[in-house]
Order: sequence, then structure tokens, then C-alpha cells
Amino acid sequence: MVIPAKQKGRFYVLDGNRRLTALRMLERPNLVKGLVDDAKFKKIKALSAQYKSNPIRHLQCIVFKSRDDANIWIQLTHRGQSQGAGLVEWDGQVAARYDERSGIGERGASTALQILEVVKDDRKISQTTRDKIENGKFPITNLTRLINTPYIRKKIGLDAKVDINKNLESKTFRSLVQIVEDFGSEYKTVSDIKRLSQRIEYIDRLFEPRPAADNKTSSTQATKTTTSQTSTNNKSSRKEEKPRNTIIPKDFLAEISQPRINRIFVELKKLNVDELSNAGSVLLRVFLELSLDHYLEETIKWPEQQVENSTLSQKLTAVANDLERKQIMSPKQLAPIRKAAGGQTLLVASIKTLHGYVHNKYFSPIPSELRTTWDDIALFITKLWPI
Repeated sequence: MVIPAKQKGRFYVLDGNRRLTALRMLERPNLVKGLVDDAKFKKIKALSAQYKSNPIRHLQCIVFKSRDDANIWIQLTHRGQSQGAGLVEWDGQVAARYDERSGIGERGASTALQILEVVKDDRKISQTTRDKIENGKFPITNLTRLINTPYIRKKIGLDAKVDINKNLESKTFRSLVQIVEDFGSEYKTVSDIKRLSQRIEYIDRLFEPRPAADNKTSSTQATKTTTSQTSTNNKSSRKEEKPRNTIIPKDFLAEISQPRINRIFVELKKLNVDELSNAGSVLLRVFLELSLDHYLEETIKWPEQQVENSTLSQKLTAVANDLERKQIMSPKQLAPIRKAAGGQTLLVASIKTLHGYVHNKYFSPIPSELRTTWDDIALFITKLWPI
């Protein structure tokens, strides 16, 4: 996938960079000399010799007019298989880099990427963790979730004004190194930090002594039994929790003052969307619009008639503009919401999709997409109904 460059006959490659890099290596293997070990470089040179006997002269590309036009297809290709429409799903770290460039990333993702670059060469970072960072396999969403928690930022001294690349205090740097190593080595996983209470407990105990490995040479049966039980418990606690079967996670918190909207909110946290996807899709659509209506009436002070005569897209745009004006959400955070309102969305939660849930008899909601829709708008909802 390419877009035209300013220079006629040249193009920027938006998707397919690794294929392009492979071709460049085959044509000019010395480009990677010193970047790979001698054995790999020798193999690349041998492949290059084969390639030059029958080189590739032309590549079939799809030319898009703009980056925005291409982004929809890049997302479809790399954000999961999408019932057969997509191809290969990006790892979290690669996806975070794409979102950062596109200006649609989750709050904190850019900072998380900087943290990885700063700490990866520290001597306390294991080779396993370092390899994950270098190969784009590090679980970036776990790190983002942690540094987005105000308590944790305060605890480790990660102030919003801190320049990650320059002036980290010793305590902050040591904390970040330990966090990155914990999740890179899989000592901790996402199931350990899903709830706020878990994240607080984790950071409070960050530098406590870690349990030693199981003692396989214990001299007494009692010690063996204890070790066996501990090992079993550890395995049990490290199992991934089953994917939720509700649209809204059961531990998601919001202070919804309007009684009926709150009841809908509670129902969406209870309703099994795998069994009742049609009910869930309509209820989600109603919850979003009623939440927007409440904000427009109570906060922006729109008259009732204006609310009733406005489309969902107009309401979504008006609320997004107000949140940005008041600096409650940044333009980057609101970019996907605005694209959803404008119909050129990278979210599952496009206006067209939300209308289809209610008005299109041929439109069948997919449970996984309903959950993703909520995940896409969750940050936005927390600003409509702050705790």
C-alpha cells in the first residue's frame, strides 16, 4: 500500500515495509553489514547472489491518494482477522507505534514506547525481555495500563512534565526497569493488573523480595508439599482469565447520575453478549446516545428541541469539541471519535455500524466486535461520566 511522494514517479510505502526491506537487502546486502551476525550476513549474501540472477523489477502495489484513505485498509489488514477480511494481526508494540504515527493511540502509548527505548539496555533487563522489545513482541498494553494509572505515576515519580529521555530520577528509572522486566519475562501478566486494586498492590510491592525458584532438592516431605502447592498456585494465578462475555467489563467504573442510563449501564455489564448479541447491540447504541444527550443538556446546555433534532453524528462531534475545548481530552485521544462521527472511522464503533445495529435487518452484530466497540469508546465514556 503506497501513496504518491512529492517527486513524480516516487511513492511512500505505508504497508509492506518489511518486504521492501527484504528486497533492498537482496539487492545491496552490505546495507545490513554489522547489523546482523556473521553467519546471517553470509546467508544474506548467498541469497543475494541467487536473487541477482533473476531480480524482481516490478512490484504490484495499491496506490491510495492519501494516508487517511490507506489507514482504513491498513487497520483492517493488521488489527485481526475480522471474520476473514483481515490478514495478520500486529503485536501490541507494533500497533502502538502505528497508532502513535497516526495520532490515534491510547493515552500513554507514546510514553510507553519511549520507556522501552530508554530502559532496554539496562543491565537488569534480561535477554528475553530485550529480544521482545527489539522484535516488537513486548506487551506494550500492560505497560501503558500501568503508567496511565495516576497512583502509579505519583508513586514512581513519573510526572507528566518529565522528559523520559533526559531527566528521569533514579527511583523512577529503577521502577520502570523493574516493571519492564516483570512483564517482558512474564513474571507478571495482564491478569495480574486488570483491576485498579491489583495495580496498586503491584506497585506498592515492586521492590519486595521475589520468591525463589521451586526447590527440587528439598530434604523433607513437608517442604516438598509446600513447594508443590506453591507451584500449583502460581500456575493457577498466571492463567489468563477467560475473555469477558459482556460488552462492558464487570470492573469498569462510572458514576452515572441519571437513573435509567445507569440501569442500562448495569445491564450491559451483566448481559451475555455471546448469547444475546442483538439485544446487546441495540442497548449499546441506546446507552451511547442517551449519554450524549445527557451531556449536551446538562453540561453544554443545549435546549431539548436541539437535542431531539440532531443526528448521532452531530451529537458526537459537539461533545468531542467541548471535551477538547475544556482540555479534558486531547485532539489525539479524540481523533478516532471524530472519525467515527464522520464515517471515515478506524474504530469498530462507526456511526454507520451503530445505525445498522438498530435499523438494518440484514446487519448481524458480532459479539467480539461489540466488545471491541466498547473498548474503543471506553476512555470517551469515562469523560462523559467521570468518577
